[in-house]
Amino acid sequence: MNRLQLATILSWAGESGVQGRKRLQKVIYFLQQAGCNLNCAYTLHHFGPYSRDVADACDEMVAARLIDETTSSQDWGIQYSYKLAPGTQALLDRAADQSMDPYRTLATTLISQDLWQLELGSTIHFFYGQTGDWERALEEACAFKKVSASDDRSQKALALARRVLEYTGN
Repeated sequence: MNRLQLATILSWAGESGVQGRKRLQKVIYFLQQAGCNLNCAYTLHHFGPYSRDVADACDEMVAARLIDETTSSQDWGIQYSYKLAPGTQALLDRAADQSMDPYRTLATTLISQDLWQLELGSTIHFFYGQTGDWERALEEACAFKKVSASDDRSQKALALARRVLEYTGN
């Protein structure tokens, strides 16, 4: 993942930016699985697929002051948020990566998605990549996350994972 790609994804989030590191990780995971060439290696982490490449790209852009990272205290810990720094949008406008344009609709949909569905859905998708079987992937992901596969939220996460795989960029 390069700076231009990350800036493009953050620009699609608009003024509110992307709320949370997990959300950013899962959105990029799904975009890559939908065919967007982001070249990020993912491993399975407690919170689902995780990429050191995404974390490093984000940290590098924060350090270069190309994106703003803000934090807020929550009941469960610290919430990180990311958005383009002032001036970065103008740089992006001059160097837009049009190969990412077909993924804008998917990205904006994912950015506004329920975080649990992103987390469980990406985990289901990760297991699907190993098994090629959606029902087995659902069972394995739900066992990994310690939730019921028959729960309505698990079924919605499965539907999200399947929709991403079917996404053609149009």
